[in-house]
Amino acid sequence: MSYTVFARKYRPQTFDEVVGQDHIVKTLKNAIANDRLAQAYLFVGPRGTGKTSTARIFAKALNCIHGPTITPCGVCDMCKEIERGNSMNVLEFDAASNTQVDKIREIIIETVRYAPTSGKYKIYIVDEVHMLSTSSFNALLKTLEEPPAHVKFVFATTDVQKVPTTIISRCQRFDLRRISTPEIAQHLQFIAGKEGITLAPDAAEAVARGAEGGMRDAESMLDQLVSFCGDTIDEPDVLSVFGFTSAHTTTALVDHLIAGEAAPALAILHSEGEAGKDLSRLMSDLIAHLRNLLVLQCAPGSLRDELSAESEATLTEQSGRIAQDRLLELIQQFADAEGRMKWAPNKRMHFEVAAIRAIQALSQATLTDVLDTLTAIHGGAPAPVSAARPLAKPAAAPARPAAPIPAAPTPRLSLAAAVAAELAATKPAPSAPPPAPAPEPPTARVAEEPAPPPIAPPPPAAPPAVTAAELWPRLVARINKERPLIRAWIEAGQLVEIDADTATLAFPPDQSIALESCERPNNRKYLEPLISELAGRPLTLKFEKRAGLVPEKVEIAAEKPAAAVDPLLAFKEDPLIKKALEVFQAEIISA
Repeated sequence: MSYTVFARKYRPQTFDEVVGQDHIVKTLKNAIANDRLAQAYLFVGPRGTGKTSTARIFAKALNCIHGPTITPCGVCDMCKEIERGNSMNVLEFDAASNTQVDKIREIIIETVRYAPTSGKYKIYIVDEVHMLSTSSFNALLKTLEEPPAHVKFVFATTDVQKVPTTIISRCQRFDLRRISTPEIAQHLQFIAGKEGITLAPDAAEAVARGAEGGMRDAESMLDQLVSFCGDTIDEPDVLSVFGFTSAHTTTALVDHLIAGEAAPALAILHSEGEAGKDLSRLMSDLIAHLRNLLVLQCAPGSLRDELSAESEATLTEQSGRIAQDRLLELIQQFADAEGRMKWAPNKRMHFEVAAIRAIQALSQATLTDVLDTLTAIHGGAPAPVSAARPLAKPAAAPARPAAPIPAAPTPRLSLAAAVAAELAATKPAPSAPPPAPAPEPPTARVAEEPAPPPIAPPPPAAPPAVTAAELWPRLVARINKERPLIRAWIEAGQLVEIDADTATLAFPPDQSIALESCERPNNRKYLEPLISELAGRPLTLKFEKRAGLVPEKVEIAAEKPAAAVDPLLAFKEDPLIKKALEVFQAEIISA
């Protein structure tokens, strides 16, 4: 008996055996159970995700002797014929080999009129349908839109962009997603158990990651590993056969990048290159690792369907040691390097240069860091500290030791840390508090007469009264200086009365818009404190319309324009900027 590869031997035969496409399976089951079958279906997805297998299961569900049913028996003649691919009622062909319009007429258009020889439906399964020519698609349009009641079409494609929209609009479209790494690893363990193979969990995860969401690829790789290793497969075997890099290696490389350790990072690249590993694949794994760190920072717990619990815990710990903006920089740098590596003969050199640049970028302070530190020191508030670039706190001067102590290595400070340390060192030490006065010696108690009751201070003098005519020019002048946009509304009225606690601002009847504008909460909130300040006592502002009122115009003397201040000169004269220039022996060059 000939050998059957795992990809064919363990191809799903029922809806429940389909892995990772629950949304597709549930929809098809409900359509069959509720008798809501469309005339055409389009399955879209990457390779090895189950498009053709799902189409065959759907055909068995419709033509089973017990069908239509969501659980085809698999033992009747119709199910066995569909499984073997020799059913006369389920015609499966590859569109890449039958692109001409004459083939489509011969296979489909001229045969749809004939009823099925057995079973209820005649089903056409067209794989890689995007390979059909434009003429073939056009010839298929009418038949696809209004086929006989006994005809069903199932199309599968990996490149739906090449399928005309006129075809897509006549089909129910189902998008099959890439299968997650844990689901593929679990299925590989199932196959290993059936075959009596010992498959290490790390090895299954490595194969699942290398399959990139394709179950058929993973099964083919497992088949190859059995031929190479026998009944026991470990992770080193997977890495050796396929040139993959272990997840631990990628994690260690990122650890060295975050810590600024160039030598260990380059050592990993050297060892992977000498071992014959695909450095382009390692670059892709590195970018995917950084992407996972970024996603975990933005949405913790969102990768539980993609990662194992152990991998998620490792990434969560690692993501707390690098800032989000730095992760974005690293992803951009390595993505650019990946583009260069595709066409470069020396891929290792580009990888090493990208790693060194990444370490340098992490060790440098950004302009935001420097400005935040200077602002914090200038205002006396603590500067914000980045998770990837902690600012060194200047230590107090130690007491003079009795014996000489070897000097510790000087820490490597970032730009912001150096400015902070230097400016903190130049600040004058706080003066010691004055000594407390010595207590007076106890004296003999002398009987004293009770002190007279305190005399209440006289009440403060009332501010001089101010009239509305005196206050009005001052009020308009202040408004013109502070809020010139509302001056026109104010001048449309007149301050007519000031009594004990109220100031009345009146408007002619035709100035309703100006009155309503001044009554707005934000304008009232500004005007009432201003009138109270000018009057010297708290006043409540009252608005009213008054017939016959002629507002008095107030002439405001034009102020002399202030001399223009050179912003660059003001920046240079700032004490903090001067000190920074002294620390770094730098100068400001105007553009």
